Amino acid sequence: MNSSEIIYFIITEKPKTPTHIKPGSICYIREYRYRSEVSTRSSLKWLSVECLDSHYSLPHDISKACMQKLNADEADLLLACQPESHRLNLFRNTDAVQTALTLTVGTEVMVEEDGEKLRGIIRYIGPMNDPNYSHPITGRYFGIELQGADKGKGSTNGTFSSKKCFSCEKNCGVFAPFSRVRPVVSTSHSPSMSMHHTQQQTEGIIPGDSVMFIINDDFRFGMVVDIQEEAGTPMVRIST
Repeated sequence: MNSSEIIYFIITEKPKTPTHIKPGSICYIREYRYRSEVSTRSSLKWLSVECLDSHYSLPHDISKACMQKLNADEADLLLACQPESHRLNLFRNTDAVQTALTLTVGTEVMVEEDGEKLRGIIRYIGPMNDPNYSHPITGRYFGIELQGADKGKGSTNGTFSSKKCFSCEKNCGVFAPFSRVRPVVSTSHSPSMSMHHTQQQTEGIIPGDSVMFIINDDFRFGMVVDIQEEAGTPMVRIST
């Protein structure tokens, strides 16, 4: 079934019933059923939706006040992120989601893997498991080929289970949800800033380093994504 024939939601508040549905869960209703419910209920306060986080393909009546609508791309990106509480925080960070939607195959990125920030290039964007009728989306992941000094710090050659997503050398690939991926070159949606420093201040700093800096006497933290020189002055671009 085409994704345009399905309406997706994220649970933003814990519903009174059913009690096992958590905030941050992704639910859906097929469009033909939605139209049917709209036509048969004079006041549509509840929707009979199916939860993608559940192993059971059973519809549940959930208050519309507890849900917020997603488009198919947003739902697919968010579904790959766990747990549900983390997913809900990401949904509320609209810049993070919009930045992820701009990522394409060939984009240079920093990816977090085992606590490290590694440099790589996106080689694959898509699911790890094939969708089916009960689970029309299974989560959108990013397959990244590590570059330079970070080669060999991955965990795959581009194969997940028996599915070949892309090709790279052994342990030079990483699969990750968008929450662990950031573009090296900032987009209009990615929070970043450029700061001028002296040569001494930038010595030893490389892209991917976590740094602390001061703005208006406040300490801030971020990650170095690029270092350039303008008119003899180093300029460090920091993703916050």
